[in-house]
Amino acid sequence: MTTPDRAQIIEQLKPALVRASNGRAKVDQVKEDALIIEDIGLASLDLLELRFELEERWQTRITDEEAIRLKTIRDVVDLIAQRLQGDRGQ
Repeated sequence: MTTPDRAQIIEQLKPALVRASNGRAKVDQVKEDALIIEDIGLASLDLLELRFELEERWQTRITDEEAIRLKTIRDVVDLIAQRLQGDRGQ
C-alpha cells in the first residue's frame, strides 16, 4: 500500500471537515495554510468532532496535546502524514 501524498490527504480530509461542522465547512478550495476555525468555518466545539473523525478515518489515536495543536490544515496534514509513515503503532 502506498502512502497518500499531501493533496490526497487533503481530499480525504474534506468530508471529515464537513461532517465535523454539520455541513458548514467551506471545503471548495482548502489550502494548507487555511485556519480551521477562521477560514474553514468550524466552530471551536466542532474541533472535538473533527478529532473523532480523524481518528476514525485514519484508524489512529490523537492525544489531547496533539488535538490542541491542530490550528491549520497543514497541522492536520502533518499529523496524518506522520502517522501514515509509520507512527501508527504508538
